[in-house]
Amino acid sequence: MPPFQPIRFGKYLLLEKLATGGMAQLYRAKIVGVQGFEKFVALKQILPHLAEEKEFLGSFIDEAKLAALLQHQNIVQIYDFGNVEGTYFITMEYLFGKDLRMIAEKARERNLSFSLEHSLHIISRVCSGLDYAHKLKDFHGSPMSIIHRDISPQNIIITYEGDVKIVDFGIAKARSQSTITQVGLIKGKVAYMSPEQAAGINIDHRSDIFPCGILLYELLSGKRVFTGETLHILEKVRRAEFSPPEEVVKGLPSKVYQILHRALAKEPGDRYQSCGEMLADLEECLFELSMRPTARGLAQYMKDLFKEEISSEEEVRRLGAAVSTIDEGKPEKEEKPVEKSREVPSGRAGEGAPGSKKNAFARYLLLGAAVGLAVVLALVFWPRGAPVPAPLKEAKTSPAEPAVSQPAKEEAKTPSAEDQAKSLENEAVQLIESNPEKAQALLLEALKLNPASVYGHFQLGLARLKMKEYPKASESFSKASELDPLFPDALFNLGYLFARDRNYARAEEMYARVVKLSPSYLDEALFNLAVVQGKLGKKAESLANLEKSLAVNPNNEPAKKLFEKMQKK
Repeated sequence: MPPFQPIRFGKYLLLEKLATGGMAQLYRAKIVGVQGFEKFVALKQILPHLAEEKEFLGSFIDEAKLAALLQHQNIVQIYDFGNVEGTYFITMEYLFGKDLRMIAEKARERNLSFSLEHSLHIISRVCSGLDYAHKLKDFHGSPMSIIHRDISPQNIIITYEGDVKIVDFGIAKARSQSTITQVGLIKGKVAYMSPEQAAGINIDHRSDIFPCGILLYELLSGKRVFTGETLHILEKVRRAEFSPPEEVVKGLPSKVYQILHRALAKEPGDRYQSCGEMLADLEECLFELSMRPTARGLAQYMKDLFKEEISSEEEVRRLGAAVSTIDEGKPEKEEKPVEKSREVPSGRAGEGAPGSKKNAFARYLLLGAAVGLAVVLALVFWPRGAPVPAPLKEAKTSPAEPAVSQPAKEEAKTPSAEDQAKSLENEAVQLIESNPEKAQALLLEALKLNPASVYGHFQLGLARLKMKEYPKASESFSKASELDPLFPDALFNLGYLFARDRNYARAEEMYARVVKLSPSYLDEALFNLAVVQGKLGKKAESLANLEKSLAVNPNNEPAKKLFEKMQKK
């Protein structure tokens, strides 16, 4: 490939393309201003062919608006958001450093493990940044209820100056966001999820505390908390099943074990109730152990660990500083006003292409964009004239199949069959609504490459539902539920299809299994269970489940009406 030539982009000079993902591309750039003013930034552009896609654009705008509100020393800073000749972009601080995953790999290579002092300090800074985000209020003083949802090694950067930064709020969720998240949604890296997030149920800020415990455990032990194949990891995470820290890393102070156990409690109510609480315990522990960690000490550790890399990156920085102007005499591209965000639905997240090896910052941003921007919304309604006394709730759409973070590659390789399959799946989910036949063809091709993909079988079921090929849709959902028996959305849709065929006994079985899994749409599952039980003549069971549905959600109008109707009878 020829060397990258600097490009003028509004008031920015794009110096180097760092990475390209499925939804965006990232550049190392600098602001070129008057009187020789210059500043290095990272600039992320939405890919040109997605600029007209309302769903992707809406998510990109949501990310920019949310991230711009976060002003904390332990959170990456957003500088600008705009549109230059139809290309939307975000600029943020350019971090010279490495993410925790790369640091851990390098530490193993050089046998320079994290000290207890550094480990406690790093997680205390992460807790500080998260506590700020969780408690952030909007301009009207209302809590924004921000949840990061993807606290993992790739999203914690340590700079060569010893600063700890949380990055990638691309899939974070705030109450005020314009996009709508569907029930059962799983976003983030599966090995760093909380049990409730892995189960696809409602989460709150305490979900971010569990991965903080995972990171501390892994920094101290040098070992992964959850290992294995994706589906096996998902099961372990749901059950919070891992080796006790006392067995994995011996000889730690009792206070450290107490912090780990409380942060890694399966039930949110047993965990720290805020990151501020965990931060207070970490700081108290450091004080009791007479430790005084500093950014300078962490910076020295980073400089010892990445001596060669720092030298080469400094050279890149000097080369960038030498580039001042290009295309002299040509006018700059005119910047257009920022488009207001629109009400657009967002759904299941797809997986993005891997980033460049040039900088950890590039990888985490593009992965976050890919995870946060893919959109699917498949709604299937009960047909008119059905014999069931009230309409069943909509068929469920699925979460993207989460990816287990893999070690960074040192060179580009031919995509694996699994990677090719995921690419086809991501392309297919965007076509289910508009062209389900094409989506089906892509998903069948993907399943030839990766027959064990729960996500692929589920999405194939949705495409077939859209095409009204109900027996084939049932086959696809059955396969998805065989591969993952704890996947409530597949079971819910099977219940729908059995009920549609008036096989109420099987429908009852499916809905009962969904209820046991207690998903975030539990009231809907209880309502549908009550409907089919009523059809089977099980009036007492039906009434009991309607009562449970209303106890979970008193505003479930179909359940309320059916309950009143059955009581009158």
